[in-house]
Amino acid sequence: MSQKKVISTILLLAPFVFSFAFAMDIYIPAIPKMKEVLNTTQENIQLTLSLFMFMTGIGQLVFGPITDQFGRRRIAILSVAFFVFGSGLCAMANSIQLLIAARVIQAFGGCGMLVVSFAAVRDQFSGNELAKVYSFLNCAIGMSPLFAPIIGSYLYDWFGWRAGFIFLTIMGVIIFFTACFRMNETLPIENRVKIKADVFYRYWKVVKNGTFMSYAFSGTAGLMTFFVFFSSSPYIIINLLHAPVKYFGYYFFTVGATFFLGSLICGKIAYRIGPFKAVIAGSCMLLLAGVIMLLWYLISGISTAQYLLPCMLAGIGGAFMLGAGGSGAIEPFKDSAGLAVALVGCLEFLCAAIFGTVVMHWSVTSTVPLSLTMLGLSSLVLLVMILYRYFQPPSKAFADSAATVIH
Repeated sequence: MSQKKVISTILLLAPFVFSFAFAMDIYIPAIPKMKEVLNTTQENIQLTLSLFMFMTGIGQLVFGPITDQFGRRRIAILSVAFFVFGSGLCAMANSIQLLIAARVIQAFGGCGMLVVSFAAVRDQFSGNELAKVYSFLNCAIGMSPLFAPIIGSYLYDWFGWRAGFIFLTIMGVIIFFTACFRMNETLPIENRVKIKADVFYRYWKVVKNGTFMSYAFSGTAGLMTFFVFFSSSPYIIINLLHAPVKYFGYYFFTVGATFFLGSLICGKIAYRIGPFKAVIAGSCMLLLAGVIMLLWYLISGISTAQYLLPCMLAGIGGAFMLGAGGSGAIEPFKDSAGLAVALVGCLEFLCAAIFGTVVMHWSVTSTVPLSLTMLGLSSLVLLVMILYRYFQPPSKAFADSAATVIH
């Protein structure tokens, strides 16, 4: 595949991916204020994050088979329409109940955009080249924590908490017209798979594939770590480190920059070393970040450096785990890429939502919950990948093991 094709695919699909991430990040600086304005609790505000992730996971199980039957382009247009409607409803919400409902609609559209994007990539690429493009698309996700909290901080400071959702609505409208006029169909009619009554059995067959589950767990662990960071960062940065709200985004930027850098590096080296080694490297970096954060806190307590420096290292490691883990999971499923992408996304977002909700029920008075998250998840990923390599060494089975699973 030509370099020009790789670049054009990334440029076309990147807005579909980072708009979803923007929807998670842009209103984070306003969370403490939203709690006050909407007269609600920390647990209810957390639901606007957790249910967004939960719905994204469930929605992908719906969009996966649909995109395999009806193609990518039409589903992309429908997904963006849901995203625009949900974003506009968030901007008009005058109660926490309406805001939660609007976030569910927004998430449903956002997850469709994710499934279509990564399935379209699998339609056109394979092998280490797939890992390369997949990781570069994760760079688009990495752009969100770079810019969304900064944009959200100033929009909130200038216009109030609704301004972030108005921004998302305008962004969605632009992407809608891009889908209508610039996006071509990547799934030929002869390669489409009709939705059948056995769709959940097909999901089960994918889940039983050792390659899929091993790499999907890596991506899931990476996203769990990021979600705990997203959820806890307003309380740590604003309440514990006493940073002004309008500068919140710059603190967030440092971690987002390392995630972006990690995705960029992973995109370059995964093509050469393969997804297995990339996952191992990412897990080791995350483990080291957890050790540093925990020991530093126990020795000298919380500080800006004690919080941000380990998070920056974790950003690189998590990017490796997400990019290489996702591409490794869907590699065997060329003929049903939409279904495989949907399932790996579902596992990642559902587990992140549930895990993040449980962790955020702890009182955020230190960095200990985040450091323990890094330590525990990185150790589990290393164990899973080592067992995977021991029981199923790389072979032709990696490419062909699922070729007949879904037919």
